[in-house]
Amino acid sequence: MKEKLQFLGTITLTQLQPEGLIIQKSEEYFYDHTRLMRADQLKITPSGIEAVGPDGRRILDIHHLDHPGKAYDKEDLVCIGFSSHYAAMRARFGEHMQDGLAGENIIVDTEEEIWPEQLGEQIAIENKETGSLAYLRVTRYARPCGEFSHFAANSQDKRLPAKELKDTLQFLDHGRRGYLLVAGKDQGPFTVQPGDRVYRVN
Repeated sequence: MKEKLQFLGTITLTQLQPEGLIIQKSEEYFYDHTRLMRADQLKITPSGIEAVGPDGRRILDIHHLDHPGKAYDKEDLVCIGFSSHYAAMRARFGEHMQDGLAGENIIVDTEEEIWPEQLGEQIAIENKETGSLAYLRVTRYARPCGEFSHFAANSQDKRLPAKELKDTLQFLDHGRRGYLLVAGKDQGPFTVQPGDRVYRVN
């Protein structure tokens, strides 16, 4: 199988969203990245992502099908992003745009930005300890929201004018904000952790 795999990069960060990242203050909505939770290891199933908290409690990502607050469809269970995309964000917006702040579950270290044609329709993740492969299907790229765009542009307190907001949304679109994936129904539960290797399945 490996002869059909194209190496993309190595996982450097794993995290999940126990709660949504959009919060309301007075009449406005804001992006709050402090609600992200780093995890040494993620468990991925066809229902989504979960992790074990410091107290041993099972924690579901908000996109998990069993999360009581899930308000999304069934095609957005896992989100993956790339360090190269964050390098581009920092070049445009500033050093506050650290890897993973857009809320992806997995960040992969890459030198070049990964666009839809480079990512393809399926990826494989190789466990660094066992060498076993697990597969995820790419459903679409994640569209940036207005709240995250204001955060990226350091304009949450003073909102961007319409033209600047449109330009920011376009810059973050088409995969730069990340990609959405799901595990296949015939794919059993598997774990993902920093150090695992990610491949495009050709």
